[in-house]
Amino acid sequence: MKSNKICALLLLASASLLFACNQAPQKQAVTSPNAEKQAAPVKPEVILYVTGVDKLNLREQPSKEGKVISMIAEGRFLAGSGEVSPNKEEATLRGIPYNEPYIRVAMTISGQQNFWAYGGALIPVYAGPLTGIPDTGLLLKFTDFLKTLNTKKPESGKQAWSFAESTFGQSSGATADAAFILLEHFLHRMEIEGEFYKLTEKVKWTSEDYEAIADDKFDMAKYPVTQMLKRNGFRLEEGEGMVYPVADWKKLQAFFGSKVTQVAQSYINQHVAEQIEKPWDDGGIIIPLEKLADRAAFWEKFNRESPYFPQNGDAKESERWMRLVLVNGSDNTPTFNYETQAVTEDYKNVWSYILQKYPDTELAKTVKEIADLCAAEGWKRTKKVEDWQTRYAEQY
Repeated sequence: MKSNKICALLLLASASLLFACNQAPQKQAVTSPNAEKQAAPVKPEVILYVTGVDKLNLREQPSKEGKVISMIAEGRFLAGSGEVSPNKEEATLRGIPYNEPYIRVAMTISGQQNFWAYGGALIPVYAGPLTGIPDTGLLLKFTDFLKTLNTKKPESGKQAWSFAESTFGQSSGATADAAFILLEHFLHRMEIEGEFYKLTEKVKWTSEDYEAIADDKFDMAKYPVTQMLKRNGFRLEEGEGMVYPVADWKKLQAFFGSKVTQVAQSYINQHVAEQIEKPWDDGGIIIPLEKLADRAAFWEKFNRESPYFPQNGDAKESERWMRLVLVNGSDNTPTFNYETQAVTEDYKNVWSYILQKYPDTELAKTVKEIADLCAAEGWKRTKKVEDWQTRYAEQY
């Protein structure tokens, strides 16, 4: 899930880094949220990032005021150990707002990490042992090609896909993971920068169209514009009376699903499920709260078992958001009845469901805290309950 779900409900080395090695899939076990204690995840020896903007400043200190030591082009590799600055700064890059820390990096794997780069301008594509580094030669060819494409032209989607299919058809493991991340990131950039919703605004959608889009049953061959969008790797979503194109995760799954590592496969599969049956619309939860709880438990387990997965920022955001909504509600799916201020039966039921099915999770710990408070307050939204919800929202 991308960060725009919050708006809907609430309120990435220089050429010397060409070690080029194809990797076999890295298997990682995924167990249930209630599993016994597992071995602690191993901290990666190296994290590889791809620069997501051109002329990225590499600074002496982690601040906009820090002295610029060097600049690096878009699509190059940088290496780090995971060290981040304690401070965050706001910046808007390619039309997307960020509030991110700086990351200590080097231009080569063996180089001393003497630079600080803004985190929002880096795309993490690998985190693991030195012996498992992906094929940076192939990946650099990909990033160089992507730089030649215009994100505001729909046909760039098909061109990016064609290059990926011809370049990574035989790739696996860490290389496939990185290629998937780079392609998905590019397609998401196209969503933001291309403003393709202006194309779908011109279509006279019927009520049957809206229903089919919501149910993931819309025939993309129906209109010329939807045929074009499908050719270029996009599908449709609808919300708040609008129809808009998004990257087709089922297409990503079909090509990369058997190539990527097990943890990446799990990540992709969950995104596909959530794209097919989206949880929100018009400020409200449109799937059963119990299903949302299952998803929140999935992301908590995923983040606990794979904390160094390159896309863990997105995975943590999904966990955070779902947990927040499961205790604080949303505009059109409130925790408390607006008239009586009593806890709704739906929330009472989902809290009981979470406590019974996922008792050893952080989700259950949070739910128990608010449920116990509400019980003590007569299951009403009193000042104490309101203050608790406010503090929780501010924390997360």
